Amino acid sequence: MSLRLEDPVTAVPGVGAALARRLHENFGLRTVRDLVEHYPRRYDDAGDLTDLAGAGARAAGPATLVGEILAWDSRRVEPRGKRRRFLHLSIAEVRDRSGAQFTITFFNQRWRPQRLPPGTIVRCSGTLEQRAGRWRMSAPDIDELGHRAHGDELAAVVDRLAHRRLVPLYPATDELPSSRLAALIAAALDQLAPVEDWLPAAWLREHGLWSLDAALRGIHRPESLPEAEEARCRLAFDELLTIQLGLHWRRAHLEADTVGLDNRPLSVGWARRFLVALPFAPTAAQHRALAGIGEDLAAPVPMHRLLQGDVGSGKTLVAVWTLLCAVDHGRQAALMAPTEVLAEQHHRTLSDLLAPLGVNLPDGLRLELLTSSTTLRERRRILAELLSGQVDLIVGTHALLEEGVRFADLGVVVIDEQHRFGVSQRVRLREKATEGPLAEAALAVGSARPSLPDVLVMTATPIPRSLALTLYGDLDVTVLDELPPGRQPIRTQLIQPAEAHRRERLEAFVRREVAEGRRVYVVCPLIENSDAVPATSVLAEHRRLSTEVFPDLEVELLHGRMRPADKERAMARFRSGQAPVLVSTTVIEVGVDVPEASLMIIEDAERFGISQLHQLRGRVGRGPHASYCVLFAGFTTWPLEKRTLERLEAVAASSDGFDLAERDLAIRGTGQLFGTAQSGLPDLKLARIAQDLQLVAMTRKIARHTIAADPRLEDPAHASLRAELLRRYEGGLDAFAALQTG
Repeated sequence: MSLRLEDPVTAVPGVGAALARRLHENFGLRTVRDLVEHYPRRYDDAGDLTDLAGAGARAAGPATLVGEILAWDSRRVEPRGKRRRFLHLSIAEVRDRSGAQFTITFFNQRWRPQRLPPGTIVRCSGTLEQRAGRWRMSAPDIDELGHRAHGDELAAVVDRLAHRRLVPLYPATDELPSSRLAALIAAALDQLAPVEDWLPAAWLREHGLWSLDAALRGIHRPESLPEAEEARCRLAFDELLTIQLGLHWRRAHLEADTVGLDNRPLSVGWARRFLVALPFAPTAAQHRALAGIGEDLAAPVPMHRLLQGDVGSGKTLVAVWTLLCAVDHGRQAALMAPTEVLAEQHHRTLSDLLAPLGVNLPDGLRLELLTSSTTLRERRRILAELLSGQVDLIVGTHALLEEGVRFADLGVVVIDEQHRFGVSQRVRLREKATEGPLAEAALAVGSARPSLPDVLVMTATPIPRSLALTLYGDLDVTVLDELPPGRQPIRTQLIQPAEAHRRERLEAFVRREVAEGRRVYVVCPLIENSDAVPATSVLAEHRRLSTEVFPDLEVELLHGRMRPADKERAMARFRSGQAPVLVSTTVIEVGVDVPEASLMIIEDAERFGISQLHQLRGRVGRGPHASYCVLFAGFTTWPLEKRTLERLEAVAASSDGFDLAERDLAIRGTGQLFGTAQSGLPDLKLARIAQDLQLVAMTRKIARHTIAADPRLEDPAHASLRAELLRRYEGGLDAFAALQTG
């Protein structure tokens, strides 16, 4: 009886209820599909087979033999000499295709006979020796290749199996080793009916892809490494294409029955005056970004663009210009940030940048800030003026999403730190545009399609291009890859426990920097000490620095559990220099801009990832002063793991955020980065984002064209595509459209 992919794993010969339970508990495998999609993590090359009958005495030494297990003999050996325990031997008699026989011996592995019963075809690699006229091999590496069915000729079975030099090695456990999994997968493939392809045959021909059936079988039984790679490419193509189709389907779903607003840049107006009033010239990268965004603002569909750039690359300038383009058309614009600290920083920055335009003067622009700490009286005033259209620009946190926040005419939305907001939150802010009086009036007169604002999402966390095209496949991506002139280089040093004496010198350096009017950050991973996590806390470090090290200096404290008013007070004291040393958690990771800050000290740096360390380091070097970053590592977790040390050394060696992002991808792999960035997306088992950029670009192009022609995949020609997407996206595509991204 043939197997189907949807069959339970118990349908595979040799898989009973107990084994099925272990497969599920260890690997989450429930169906035949799950089993055959448990892909090899790598392959071992077993080398050429030894001809036992023809080689004679020359066969002695390293060898690889293939044969059928005939019988097992188990015995217990009496202890000798100083050995006090009995030794258990499991000895198998094996016959190769020529009829020559040899024995293989395993020590204290009583389970071997049950795992490899008579009739099993095995490959044995080890040292072959001849004793008393018999060939034997002790403790060989052994791979289960299959089984000889009743009536099959051994020579024919071995001929079919022995050519497989590549031995697949699977993710395994002690309970279910790779060889056992290989045998189960082989049994499933032997019984599996031909797998129907979900990709159109024309696509396979156009892109030179294997059929799905050939790829599923070939990845487990490749003739060569190039064949294994061909199979992997087809299956990786499937993974990436379904992700891209889902992302573009979501974009089409969110923008269905909507039209864009005309926010095109004007030759005169606030946006133009803003650029002219700048005391410096925008970089070439900023000019390219403005041109691309300008085209989007003029398009008949809503803008949906990701703006990414390294720390200090000038994203805020681009964002402000984009906001002002909406104001030039008589509309309002909103900037949403994930934290109050960042929202307040943006409000302060916008106030400074727009000061030459008379912001909040009688004839100037109206700019407001709305957060959860805004007083009730202020909140009522802001909401009333927002609804009446008196407020042009508003900066806020999640408070902008709350009931009662209504705009007169929302034209542009800028969302900072995109990865901290969910898709549903992004959509909710856009929907605010349909709740204002102008939108309601348009609907009242029978306007068929609501107009949605243009959306620009920003991130200061550099993302490798391949990862950006995958995670944000539904967004157009603009990269600011050039720093404005005047940004100071930051010297970074890594200090490990063997160099603990350098701490005193660093503390003396802190005093000199403070004496020169500079500011110093000290970042710790914890708020308070924890028995479960050995690491420095801000409370303990603040107490140590303020009482033991710098009793004559004002040392301020900042962490996420403080009340908003206390946070702002702490930051105000730090900015003014009243408290030149700030001990903080990562609440200052993004957006905080203090030009006088010249030194960043990070305790227990191994507790942070590459991008987080780079973001923290970016809080200094924002003024005219030479700036420094010191990473203390290993003082609570010595010795450091190799990958951890590589991560820290990478940060110390490079200040290029995009270079570090590529290194992070290489060190950590796609899985961890991908798994946390976009909830709701199917897993990547075989696609390697860093190496598969060509596949990423190809699948993105195919998905874009496919969804543009058939937004809901309702064309009968796309029935198999739609079915595959519904299978891979848990809960279906409609549910995915509302899922958060992180």
